[in-house]
Amino acid sequence: MAEIPVHRLTEFAGPSAEDLDFFKGLCGPERALPRRSIIRAQGDSVEQIYLLSDGWVTSSVDLRNGERQIVKIHIPGDVLGAPSLALESAADTLIAVTDVKIRAMPLNALGRIFKETPALAASLFLSAQQERVFLMERLASVGRMPAMNRLVVLLLHVHDRLVVLGHPKGLIEWPLTQTDIGDALGLTTVHVNRMMRALKGEGLIDRRGSILRLYDIEALRRLAGLSDRHWISRPDWLARIAL
Repeated sequence: MAEIPVHRLTEFAGPSAEDLDFFKGLCGPERALPRRSIIRAQGDSVEQIYLLSDGWVTSSVDLRNGERQIVKIHIPGDVLGAPSLALESAADTLIAVTDVKIRAMPLNALGRIFKETPALAASLFLSAQQERVFLMERLASVGRMPAMNRLVVLLLHVHDRLVVLGHPKGLIEWPLTQTDIGDALGLTTVHVNRMMRALKGEGLIDRRGSILRLYDIEALRRLAGLSDRHWISRPDWLARIAL
């Protein structure tokens, strides 16, 4: 059984051990799903959110022309399905990229967090703002950057989030296909393949099977052209409030 990951809840507001135990108690039993399973489809009723305990999941929007846009790549510790909380039906489709383990949280249980544990609620709120910054950067890269930069931004986003989980720097166990990458960046598979080979030719990355190595992370950051973000782990405005 996979451990319930709570590192996303401790990045900002610092909930107590009791709060974290409360959160874990709201999570349902662990459910294992094979790769390519649809966890929830776009248009389904919104009855619960999910905590990803193990594996990778994509969140995508299905378009009327049959195409799809991957808007988020989820790794362990992420909450799945939250953007649809204000909707009658789900705005996105959640697909398991690998074998995954998830735990459902009914919406009434989520409501208890806001009522009974304000520190946890603040943690969820700030984590959502972090996700918004990531999405802003992705939107800026896809809308205004060349294909190479888009790819590097994606690689660095995933890499940096995995490092927080304790994964080694410069090494990613990468399950995404080139089709997945293309759907995330608005590129064809051929274009993705060309960009991956170009980065490899410059000695910046290498991929052997499912293992992706980033050899010069600082050079990749310069190529990405994004601002260097410094997250505030305990915002002053929150610390002054007795939670």
